[in-house]
Amino acid sequence: MKKIINVMFAIIFLFVSLIPPVMASEVRYGYVSSKKGNGISVRAGAGISYSKLSDGLGEGEQVKILAEYKPDDGTNSECSLWYKIEFDEVDIGIGYACADMIKLIEVQTDEEFEESLKKFPESYHDSLRLLHTIYPNAIFKAYDTRLDFNTVVKNEATLGKSLIWDSNNSRDGLKHMDSYNYETNKFSTDFSGGGSTWYAASEETIAYYIDPRNFLNETRIFMFESLSYSASTHTLDGVSAILTGSFMAKEKVDGGDKSFAQVIYSAGTTYKINPYYLASRILQETGYTRSALVKGTYPNYPQFNGYYNFFNYGADGKDVVYNGLEYAYNKGWNSEEKAITGGSSLVGKNYINVGQDTNYFQKWDVVCDKTNISNCSFYSHQYMQNIEAPYSEANSTYKGYKEIFGNKMYEQFFIFTIPVYKNMPEKSPIPSEKNPINYLKSLTINGKSVANFNSLKTDYSITLPASTGSVNVGASVIESRSSVGGTGDVKITKDGQVIPVTVTAQNGDKLVYNITVNLTDAESMTLDDTINNIKSGTFKDGYVTGLTNTSTIIKAVTDVNALADVKITDLNGKEANGSVGTGYKVTITVGDESKTFEVVIYGDTNGDGEIDILDLLRVQKHILKASTLNETQIKASDVSKDGTVDILDLLKVQKHILGASTIKQ
Repeated sequence: MKKIINVMFAIIFLFVSLIPPVMASEVRYGYVSSKKGNGISVRAGAGISYSKLSDGLGEGEQVKILAEYKPDDGTNSECSLWYKIEFDEVDIGIGYACADMIKLIEVQTDEEFEESLKKFPESYHDSLRLLHTIYPNAIFKAYDTRLDFNTVVKNEATLGKSLIWDSNNSRDGLKHMDSYNYETNKFSTDFSGGGSTWYAASEETIAYYIDPRNFLNETRIFMFESLSYSASTHTLDGVSAILTGSFMAKEKVDGGDKSFAQVIYSAGTTYKINPYYLASRILQETGYTRSALVKGTYPNYPQFNGYYNFFNYGADGKDVVYNGLEYAYNKGWNSEEKAITGGSSLVGKNYINVGQDTNYFQKWDVVCDKTNISNCSFYSHQYMQNIEAPYSEANSTYKGYKEIFGNKMYEQFFIFTIPVYKNMPEKSPIPSEKNPINYLKSLTINGKSVANFNSLKTDYSITLPASTGSVNVGASVIESRSSVGGTGDVKITKDGQVIPVTVTAQNGDKLVYNITVNLTDAESMTLDDTINNIKSGTFKDGYVTGLTNTSTIIKAVTDVNALADVKITDLNGKEANGSVGTGYKVTITVGDESKTFEVVIYGDTNGDGEIDILDLLRVQKHILKASTLNETQIKASDVSKDGTVDILDLLKVQKHILGASTIKQ
């Protein structure tokens, strides 16, 4: 966005031969002014060989200059001086830019203005001095909310009160973790007045948008502009400029002779409301193409045909379209002009005339005109849930002024009312938009799930035989954009050793799952310790799978605990030796404790340990419901292990019998 500032600028060319850099004695500001007018790249160091940190800063973008450097990458470029700059972009705030592409702003001040600054905290002063230079005729008023900053943030962070838009899951880092469901790996959108692309904003995100200091620059200052009408400042042409590119710039109101700009301007003069604000607000609510509440014809709700709601009044609840149209119907807004005029009247009556006379205050209800603020109701009377609305509406308002006045807009008289809070932090940066989820989906030791695993639980302990030399740690993540470290073969060197498994989210946040290893002699191993540490086969939910004969079953158990007793019986209850079949029982005893598991051989439904035509017929009859299998036999028939017995399992048994494939145990 092009910004041409009508103040004194000085281009300073310094030839610095010493390192460390020469530091400016006071804060300096500048704006992007490239030779070709297409913006500049911001790099990781002072030189063209360094990587780009940003896709580019556009013409006129404002920056804060922190230091000066000669190029230190050995390149021989036209740029002999680099600025270390602070700029406004999510995730990236510090970088380096060629000084030739940054024009400095010579900050102007005076005694009267310096006196007015005393009503603001020190952290506001530098930005306000710059704004005073840009808008020398403007008044900057401090509004003491008397509220604690963190208290405001917490109240505004109530789920559903403050929403942020995200249509393609690219802004997960700005969302409230209390609205996240780790079982589905989704953030909720089930908020009254929202929709499928609107999410609860996190406290950190809300803090960024509440903190006025983040918006004290040439464009965004207009979220603090007084919303009262000014004949000397507001013009019909300015309203038209704001509507440029939208359906309201191309069409006439109600198909007649009046333009949308004329109707909006007239509403502003009638109700003494800034018409630029009205145009920006309508544009925010309807978009550049007609939104669902201003189409005029509604196939799903034909009873509301011919009604309009340009300000989205009443558009909340489960069906925002129906509720918004019903509101318009009850108000009698059966023409576009009535809807614009009537909505403007309500804005003036319900917000501007009760002290919420800036875009900022209409989103953040922190206004109180009573001596005792305990008698005020905060955070409830808010025009919108969209926390970015004041930001985008300020851009539209700025655009309108710029189009109509050009550089003379900087000479206009504006009143900006800027809130001040108690206990404000040093700064309120916006979080990274990248995904913050760093939960594990599974955590295993030697292929078996760690006992009592839960994605939200990070501390575990396991008991292993004292002779254990190493274990294999496995893990999977819930969110595919995260990564996991600490898995694979891990040497066990001591009792009490902690195995950390670290999950790193896309945004860089880390979560560590710790597994404490307790080593014990066989004499002190419990039955559960023994079963949980078996490495061969699977002993789970009362079944044994993956083992096909008595010797491998006994070895799997006694390799973990040589003192364990293993008894294996066939379908008749006799002690088994050799191959085992479905339905055989394995009883493991450690001390006074015992547990019994039933053997499952996939494909073997009759328990003879073989997979043949008899098993095929039993599976077929089960599918046709000609016979009934018990639970163990059904599990053995589920050859595909998908939880159901169907034609796919029948085909796998058939192919095994024919030798075309082998059923895996």
